[in-house]
Amino acid sequence: MRRILVTGAATWTGGRLIQRLERRAGFHVLAVDEISPRLEFASPFQKMGLDRTEFARFLLDIAPETVVHLETVDRAEMLGRSRAHELAVVGAQALFGAVGRCEATKHVIVKSDAAIYGSSPRNPSVFREDTQPHGRRCRYPRDLSEMEQFVGEMGAAHDHVDYTILRFAGIFGPNVGNPLSRFLRLPIVPTLMGFDPRFQFIFEDDAVALLEHAILNPVAGTFNAAAPGQIYLSRVLRLGKRIGQPLPRRGFDAALSSLARLDLYVPEHIRRLVKHGMVTDTTRMEEDLGFVPKRNCRQTVLAAYGQRAQAPADLYEDLA
Repeated sequence: MRRILVTGAATWTGGRLIQRLERRAGFHVLAVDEISPRLEFASPFQKMGLDRTEFARFLLDIAPETVVHLETVDRAEMLGRSRAHELAVVGAQALFGAVGRCEATKHVIVKSDAAIYGSSPRNPSVFREDTQPHGRRCRYPRDLSEMEQFVGEMGAAHDHVDYTILRFAGIFGPNVGNPLSRFLRLPIVPTLMGFDPRFQFIFEDDAVALLEHAILNPVAGTFNAAAPGQIYLSRVLRLGKRIGQPLPRRGFDAALSSLARLDLYVPEHIRRLVKHGMVTDTTRMEEDLGFVPKRNCRQTVLAAYGQRAQAPADLYEDLA
């Protein structure tokens, strides 16, 4: 029985991944998060922080063969900036430190984010995995960079573990409920006057399918993860039958800040993305990791807005 530990089980992506893995024979899934899960699943769940001493003991006791680290989302609004930073950096260090002491663990998959590159008018038009950003990055991308740096150090120190880092473009869909999806589903979407940034997405089901594919087909390395193609923000809104409201910079910033009063917190890295956009090169994901999302960017947008019927749940079963 192959033991798989999933951190970040309270996220939509984590819950869906666990549900999918439970349908496969020969897998025993264990789930961990600091908050309660959004989705129901049958696998054992432990509510604890990764930076707690008991978590390291827990990981060494269960001795997972594979660890899927999904507790990398920006939880600053929910937990506060200080605690969110601890989870992103200190929690990751504690996790990877425990992995390094666990001889049973052979493969670790880390859900990172294309936000690590930052969004800036000084950045290159397309980011490859080894491209260095030029603009100033806000806290969340810096936390991701620090986490990935620690992954590299642990990979060099412990050669019994292979690390796969997946830098996801914005996960977009009707169910995922992240800030980007909620923002783009507003009936009237604030935009920056004079700007029409390029976007990349990956559909919510494709994101889960990629994580499952990485578990079943382990390949070490860092990979950008996005649907084929790119799409301008104005086109996104037209496809979704949304109204774009161009605003001057001060009005745009004020509009995004006011959304917090409507229970829609827009993190700083999303604000910069909506201003400047970002596109990544996914050649390595397709050629080295062997994964191509089922939906391109345009199809992802249509599915996220309900403009096309979603694919059946078993569409991704053949990706193994």
